[in-house]
Amino acid sequence: MRTFLLVAWFQVGTIACCEPTSIAQEPQDSKKQSAAQRAVVVANLKKADLDKASIIETDHFLVATTLPEDKAKALGATLEKVVPVARKALQFDNTEEPWPGKLTVYYLPNSREFKSFMRSVAQVQPDSVHYEIRSDPPYLVDPVDVSVKATEAEQFARTASVVATAYLKSKAGNATIPTWFADGFGRAVAARAEGLNSKRYTAYRNSSRSLASKGWKASDLWSEAKPTNTELLATSFIEFLAFGPMAKDFTRIVSGFRADENGTSPTIQAALEAGGWKDIAALDAAWKRWVSTPR
Repeated sequence: MRTFLLVAWFQVGTIACCEPTSIAQEPQDSKKQSAAQRAVVVANLKKADLDKASIIETDHFLVATTLPEDKAKALGATLEKVVPVARKALQFDNTEEPWPGKLTVYYLPNSREFKSFMRSVAQVQPDSVHYEIRSDPPYLVDPVDVSVKATEAEQFARTASVVATAYLKSKAGNATIPTWFADGFGRAVAARAEGLNSKRYTAYRNSSRSLASKGWKASDLWSEAKPTNTELLATSFIEFLAFGPMAKDFTRIVSGFRADENGTSPTIQAALEAGGWKDIAALDAAWKRWVSTPR
């Protein structure tokens, strides 16, 4: 078990005289959708013999967990902080939603409960985080793969990063995003969502600065010899791409991972070039300067 200490739309009617009715109707439709999604969650938990699990609802999520209700609410509050940060980085416009309705987050840190859910509901081998963001309703299952010594805040930060990664996967569509890239985005968003002056974000930035000072390069991430600090390096590099001086081009990089007409997936270099980074040496230097500059 490892730990990384960083650790919905409506359409207005086209008949002018009916516009007020359409606007008033939207909350009702939203409530019906939430109720339908909640019913699915209840059925899934029963199928996995987790009938006593808590289900709490936030603006954007349904959180299902065997944690007590008060802790489930605290987790929900943590996840909500991710939403504006992820949406901004991925340039979702005001009318664009990553999935229909709310995303259900099954938070199952107990190994037995996680395996039971995966086998009876997801019907796949229990392995790691499981995403079904294109299903109806959309959901993810998080086994909270952290150290047994991780604090509750660290556990919640881990799940926040998983949720942020789900936003990236939604934006990417059918593009095949490297795991280190997707997870790095999730961790970067979760860290920033805590606040740029938070202790955890400050510690992460200091560690990133130290990494750069020791000669590590962003391009080491896709070299044949993988660096020992892959998680930290990937988080820092993707934060630079998504929130740095060329953040406006980040979604072009994400789109750059889409396969061509022959089904061939682009290399990381090709995806970066789609975002304006044609010179990898210059990219390495730019990342190093950015990460070394105090925030």
